[in-house]
Amino acid sequence: MAVEFRAGQNAPLAASSVRFTATASTPLDLCALVVDDHLKVASSQDVVFYNQPHTAGVRLDGDAIVVELDGLRAGARVLCAVGAESALPVSTSLADGSGARFAAFRVPPSGGATALLCWELYRHNGYWKLRALGQGYAGGMAEMFTAHGVDVDDEPTPIEQPAPAEVPSLGGASPSFEWLWKIFEDSSRSAAAYLSAFEYAQHRLDDELSAAVADPATRTGPAAEEARAQAHRRCQELQTAAESRHRDDSARLTEELRIVDAALPPSLASWDSPGWHTSPTPGDGIRVGELSAPERGSLRVPLCVPLPLSRPLWIDGDDAASRQVVTALVLRLLAAQPGTRLDLVDPGGAFAELGELTAPVFAGPPVLDVGGVAPKLMGLADSAELEALAASTDCAAPRPRARVLVLTGVPHGYSSDDLVQVLRLVQVAGAQQVSIVIAGSSDTMIDDPAFRVLHKNSQHLPAAPEGHFADPWTGSDWHFTPDVVPPEAAAARIVDTLGAC
Repeated sequence: MAVEFRAGQNAPLAASSVRFTATASTPLDLCALVVDDHLKVASSQDVVFYNQPHTAGVRLDGDAIVVELDGLRAGARVLCAVGAESALPVSTSLADGSGARFAAFRVPPSGGATALLCWELYRHNGYWKLRALGQGYAGGMAEMFTAHGVDVDDEPTPIEQPAPAEVPSLGGASPSFEWLWKIFEDSSRSAAAYLSAFEYAQHRLDDELSAAVADPATRTGPAAEEARAQAHRRCQELQTAAESRHRDDSARLTEELRIVDAALPPSLASWDSPGWHTSPTPGDGIRVGELSAPERGSLRVPLCVPLPLSRPLWIDGDDAASRQVVTALVLRLLAAQPGTRLDLVDPGGAFAELGELTAPVFAGPPVLDVGGVAPKLMGLADSAELEALAASTDCAAPRPRARVLVLTGVPHGYSSDDLVQVLRLVQVAGAQQVSIVIAGSSDTMIDDPAFRVLHKNSQHLPAAPEGHFADPWTGSDWHFTPDVVPPEAAAARIVDTLGAC
C-alpha cells in the first residue's frame, strides 16, 4: 500500500529500481534530472525527457521514468519532475521494479507553476532515501532546467508556457459558497508550496553545509568558506523565489475576493458589500470568520460553512465578545433564506440586545426564564419531527419555513431533558431547515451525557481571535478571527430589511 507523503517529508528507499509516474487532468511531460549535491547537472546529457529518453541509470519508459539506482554515477541524485501546459494539481507515485506502489504525493500548483519538482532520490550516510518536494516554476520546464544548470539553448524547444493565471472574471456566474471554498483551497495550496519551498531550501542548506565539513582536510580555508557562502546564497535564492510566488498568489487572490464580494449573496459577503443594501438574495452558506497568517502576508480569506447546517454552531462563552459573534451569525442565517424566522431561548437574559434587535423576525415570544425552556424546546422538537414525517410520506407536503434557533447560556438553565430535546432537533435540523446557534460553556467535564453529546456534535467557534485552524487540504496553519456584528445602526437596518421579506 502506498504511503501518502507531504511536501518535505522523507523516508528510507529500499527499492533499487524506482518507477515514477504522474497524472493530471491534462497531458504531462515527465522528466528527470541527474544532479550533484548542489542540485546541478554535469551536462545537458543529465536530463531525461521526451526528446532525450535515457542517460546512465535513468530512462523514459512509456508514461513513466525508471531510475536504476545501481546504474547512477557516484554521488548522483535524481530529481523527478513534470511539465504541463497550465498550472494544475498533479498526482504522482513511486513503484518498485515489480510495479508495487510504495509512495504517493499530490503536488499542488502555486503561482502559475507549470513545471513541478515532485521527488528527490538521494543517498544519505550511505543509504538511499526519497523526499517529496513540491517545488514549482512559473517559467515552466525552461526555468526549471536553467535553475539546475541545464543550458536550454542546447536542448529542443521546451513546451510553450502560458502567462501566469489572471484574476478570473465572473462571466455571468453567481459566486457562492463553492467559489469561496475554492479560493480558500487555492490559498492553502499556495501557503503549502511556500512553506515546503522554505523547508526544501533549509534541507538543501543543511545537506550542503554537512558536505562542506565532511572531509577534515577541506573543512577550513578560503575554499571551504566560499562553499558555505554559496550554500547560503542558494538557500536565499530559493526562499526569495518562494516568497515572490506566494506574494503574487496572495495579490491575485485578494483581487479575486474583492471582485467576488460585490456579487456574493449577503450571507457570504463582507458587511461592506452592496448586497446588504438591497433585498436579500438566498445564499448556500454563511461566513463565520476570516483566516489569516500574518507571518506569510496580508491575505485574509473568508471561512464559510455550507447550508443547511449539518450540526449546531457553538460559540464558547456568553460575554460581550460571544454576543457579537452570535448576532453576526444570526443576521447571516436570516439573510441566507429570506423569510426565515427566529426562536430565541435566553433564560439568563444575557442576550437582551439581540432580542431587541431581532424582534421583527421572531417566530414567537422569546424565552427569557428557566420555566419556559422545557415547553419551548419540546414543542419545537415535536413540530420538527411531525414535519419530517409528513415530508417523508407526502412529496406534495409544503416545505416548512426556515427557522433559526438561538440557545444561550448552555447548559445553565437547561435540564438534561431539555438538552435531549435539542438533540432531537439536531437530528432533523438540516431536512427541516432549522439552523441552531448555541452560546455556552466549553467545559467538557460537565457531568451530563446529553450536554457532552451535544457539545461533541457541534461545530465550535471561538468568540475572540485565538488558537489555530489547519486547512483540510494541506494542514497549513491559519489564525482564525470570528465574524462580528456590524455597527448597531447597520445591524438594525439589516434586520428591518429581513423582516420585510
